[in-house]
Amino acid sequence: MSESVTLALAILVLPITAFVVQVFAGRFLPRQGDFIPTGAMFVALLLACKLFFVDVLFGGGLEPSSWSINWFDLTRPDGAGFSIDFGIMVDNLTAIMLIVVTGVSFLVYLYSIGYMHGEDRYNRFFAYLSLFSFSMLGLILVDNLLFMFIFWELVGVCSYFLIGFYFQKPSAADAAKKAFLTNRVGDLGFLLSLMIILFVVGSLAIDDVFESVRMSPQTGLWTAGLLSVAGVLLFFGPVGKSAQFPLHVWLPDAMEGPTPVSALIHAATMVAAGVYLVARMFPFFAGPGFWDGDFYSGTPLLVVALVGGFTALFAATIAIAQDDIKKVLAYSTISQLGFMMLGIGTGSWTAGLFHLFTHAFFKALLFLGSGSVIHAVHSNDMKEMGGLRAKMPITFATFLIGTLAIAGVPFLFSGFYSKEAVLTQAMAFGLFKGGVLAWLPFVLGTLAAGLTAFYMFRIIFMTFVGEPRDRHRFDHAHESPLSMTAPLMILAVVSVVSAGFIGLGGHWFENRIDGIFEPYGLEMAVMEGEAASHDLVATLGALPAEEGAHGEAHAGAAHEFHGAHERAHTPTMVVSILVALLGIALSWVFFAPGGPMRGYEVKGLLARYRTVLVNLYYVDRAYSKFVVAPIMALRVVCALFDKYVIDGLVNLGGWIGRALARVAGVVDHQGVDGSVRGTGALFLMGGRSLRKVQTGRLPDYIFATVLLLFVIFVGFLFFL
Repeated sequence: MSESVTLALAILVLPITAFVVQVFAGRFLPRQGDFIPTGAMFVALLLACKLFFVDVLFGGGLEPSSWSINWFDLTRPDGAGFSIDFGIMVDNLTAIMLIVVTGVSFLVYLYSIGYMHGEDRYNRFFAYLSLFSFSMLGLILVDNLLFMFIFWELVGVCSYFLIGFYFQKPSAADAAKKAFLTNRVGDLGFLLSLMIILFVVGSLAIDDVFESVRMSPQTGLWTAGLLSVAGVLLFFGPVGKSAQFPLHVWLPDAMEGPTPVSALIHAATMVAAGVYLVARMFPFFAGPGFWDGDFYSGTPLLVVALVGGFTALFAATIAIAQDDIKKVLAYSTISQLGFMMLGIGTGSWTAGLFHLFTHAFFKALLFLGSGSVIHAVHSNDMKEMGGLRAKMPITFATFLIGTLAIAGVPFLFSGFYSKEAVLTQAMAFGLFKGGVLAWLPFVLGTLAAGLTAFYMFRIIFMTFVGEPRDRHRFDHAHESPLSMTAPLMILAVVSVVSAGFIGLGGHWFENRIDGIFEPYGLEMAVMEGEAASHDLVATLGALPAEEGAHGEAHAGAAHEFHGAHERAHTPTMVVSILVALLGIALSWVFFAPGGPMRGYEVKGLLARYRTVLVNLYYVDRAYSKFVVAPIMALRVVCALFDKYVIDGLVNLGGWIGRALARVAGVVDHQGVDGSVRGTGALFLMGGRSLRKVQTGRLPDYIFATVLLLFVIFVGFLFFL
């Protein structure tokens, strides 16, 4: 077992150990044992830092390694069947995801010590956090789709516990159920895809799945249609887990959970799981063309790009009309997740994961910052805030840094580089493919980027700047304790510093993460310059003759796409800067103190559109009317059917049974028992009659004997 695998196993074991200790002994420990999960996650973070900084950042990257143990074997003697192994794999991608999950989780744990102090079920809250982190870490590390699905579902169960932590509130209980059930819809597609993969491949190991796709042109295992169906069904899972349209409706309601839960779910764990799955399974979504360098036209990837682009813009428009600070951030999360999907769907898993990496830290910062504000003013409504910059300078400064990062302000903030990478990829996709459909992801992403800057600075102007709108809340507001502000400061520093070694460091992220698919036959580095095309040709030349000949035609496509990428880089950078500045400027015009349009009351068509946004495009109402209401009506119909048909048939059977029992009783009593009683009575009567013959007088016996002999004699004569 390699050192990296050993460290990964230790990282996985730590939170589940903390969960067990917290469940059975937490309430008996000082401070209800909050230091157990927090300490365990801190140790996990240190181990993840070793993998990330020592091995990946400064060590030139991890050599992919794995470990597995057989779970069960259903192979018959003739070789048919399959076996399932539990295994983990460690590469650059897992190292990057481990630092994200453990880093954000530890800061959320630390923040929760101050935020959740004095809450009922305090020890249970930290137990849930530990199980949640264990589930997400397991999802990242496993090398088998079945176990990925198991951890995927465990993440969903934990989200149910955490979103519904205040289960005594009907709204929180409803939000937990909504999140759980909505995700089950997407997970049904995930499960169906696993069934197809198992039927075709005979294995759910990721290596085996990739190999089956790579060899399908020769083996015929996968047809183009079947692979597309399996890929789209697999994407259903991320649509639910990463809150893509139309299964996005659960995420805003998840705000009913404690604010640290919002940060944990929306920043680095649950919602990132869907993006991670699409990135990890990229060769499967791309199809056999992945190994030929032509994965820009795969149907599943195009679906991913279009769904992601639409979700990014759709959620961003809703965010501009929300007054609940956490709801704005919730729709912002949906929008940014769409951005990540857009990057992956247009052919760059590096751009999508790059934005996942940067977003995890600045979105955690923003959610924890909003929690600090809510903790101070005891309200989520931005219309009751204002002027808090004076009362909460640390919260304001750190929240502003997070806002600048997510808005894509150049050049000191990490969000600028990751957004620019996604938009560059989207523009290159449009240049390379041509046509309205190919350009649609770039247009949607650009509009979403501008709206992001607009609604985020709306939060700044309504919450921290200007005069307080509620003097009572303002007078009682105060800066949060160090246990809450320390994580904010750390995340703020990361949001700035990460820009240095990622953005300014020569595309470090892309260089590290591009190699994750090397074990599967091809290093996809088509964004790295002229050498990429040469490497691609060299790789294809190393393949068997027929495969090399098949692939060389696509080497030119990879080279052409690289040219499109180079042409897109500068225009995209200019566009991304302009839309960010335009969004900030418009936000200042409408919401800043002294802004020329501040307090402007929208009228006419804009007012009607704002009503549509406030009502969330009526999607939730549509679900209530066309999905929930029919199900509830069907529930009533089923109840009536059960009562009057099923129960009626059962009751009828019971009545018939009772009637038959009564008839059987009569037959038994009068017939069977009557026959027995009649026979006995007959013999008794005969006995009583015969008893009279026994007189005890000799003349009577002689007379009877003579009479009997006479009768016999007469009968003998008669028959003769």
